[in-house]
Amino acid sequence: MDSDDSRVIARFQRLTTELLAGKRLGQWHPELLDELYRTSLELERRGLKKSPEYRNAMLRADQQAWRLVEWAKLTGAAPATPADSPPGDEQQ
Repeated sequence: MDSDDSRVIARFQRLTTELLAGKRLGQWHPELLDELYRTSLELERRGLKKSPEYRNAMLRADQQAWRLVEWAKLTGAAPATPADSPPGDEQQ
């Protein structure tokens, strides 16, 4: 994998993280969705969506998004709601 491919995957991971965290915090940024879509098309064009690096980026993006949501709750930047909890966590 060349450095350009790595940069595209890293950009996709960053955008996915931002979009997931924003959605979980109730903050919607449509411009992120447009850029994420364009990046996804670029990944598809380069044949990177079947690569292990892409799968790892998707997993890391989800994990990082949950961390950002938790940090936002700890700092008081976001209200804690049941929708903010990762799957499998039960609110009592």
